[in-house]
Amino acid sequence: MTVAKDRAAQINATFIEAAESIRIQRKRAFEDQLWHKKQPKQANPFSQQAIWAEYPTYKRLLEQRAKNQVAEHVVRGIASLLECPIHERNYLLRSAGYAEDPDILSGDALEAQLAQLQSLLDILQYPAFLVNQVWDILAINQPMVHVFQHFLGLNFERIPVEHRNILNFMFDPVNYSARKILSKGGLQWERVARNYVYNFQQANRACQFETWYQAKVASLMQLPDFERIWQSIDPSIKAHDMLSQGQTDNLVYGLRTIYISESDTYAYPRIHAYVDALGTKPN
Repeated sequence: MTVAKDRAAQINATFIEAAESIRIQRKRAFEDQLWHKKQPKQANPFSQQAIWAEYPTYKRLLEQRAKNQVAEHVVRGIASLLECPIHERNYLLRSAGYAEDPDILSGDALEAQLAQLQSLLDILQYPAFLVNQVWDILAINQPMVHVFQHFLGLNFERIPVEHRNILNFMFDPVNYSARKILSKGGLQWERVARNYVYNFQQANRACQFETWYQAKVASLMQLPDFERIWQSIDPSIKAHDMLSQGQTDNLVYGLRTIYISESDTYAYPRIHAYVDALGTKPN
């Protein structure tokens, strides 16, 4: 029993040291931001009091009064309050004795997987495209060229690279016609758009504090209605209360969606391929 308590105490000490190092950085950055913007002093969300108001365990850890090893859900909750990107969250998980989350593919590993998926995309007989973590469309195959022409009335190669994003096509009413298409088909554009945004949020729930993710969201916020719908979605909503991405795609295109990834660990990048309900390619 004493050995277990000693081990818990050591783990807790390591965790609180790691958490405090991150918290102090965030606290100082927040204060510096107020000073540079000449804003009046306000409650700092990264103060010790703010953290333990949400997780009283934090105070017991600071005072070395916690009897048990800090729970994983507490570690994750504190990481969220501290707005930790994946590498910092993994640092906290590791310091508390828990398994780390998989990071997002990058560098040579990402390039290798993209090359493999591109080779597969080129030989697929179904209309398909390749997307990254933030739903940018990186490439399409030849059958998909006709789908883009049919649904959007556009040549994919003429679409600016910065517009080649699933949500951009859904929300941009000036350059793309998703709203008109859905309205003509008798579908409620807002219902479909909400499901797309919900699934995008779910796909990136582990990445919400990554700079590249925040940059993409900031860009999408410039589109009409995106911010309103984004803010209206309750992050605690149950998955069964919303349509899955596959169900939403089926609603929009009348086709069944197949998602193809090269890894069981990483959901993205991946291929979206469209087949009819019988599993055959569309005409």
